[in-house]
Amino acid sequence: MSCLLGNDYQKLEGHCRDLSEAGIGILLAVELKAGEVAGLSFSLPGSDLPWDVRAVVRYRRGYHYGFEFLCVTSDQQTLLNSYFKDMQPID
Repeated sequence: MSCLLGNDYQKLEGHCRDLSEAGIGILLAVELKAGEVAGLSFSLPGSDLPWDVRAVVRYRRGYHYGFEFLCVTSDQQTLLNSYFKDMQPID
């Protein structure tokens, strides 16, 4: 992911912990504040197509951050819906 930290964009590596139609949870070893906007790049499991989306930090628990997607294309939304359609809910 890339993020504006101070006056510079920095590329950061993280690990996806959660994924939904509305956003993504990422484990990052960096300090971000709620409301900060980042550019995220990732691929859905089983896909080689990279996603580049803008997202805003909505919450933080330690180094686990919850990002809300700001703009998802209709094609991306269709892929997300298809990806989740075949999954079983976990309680």
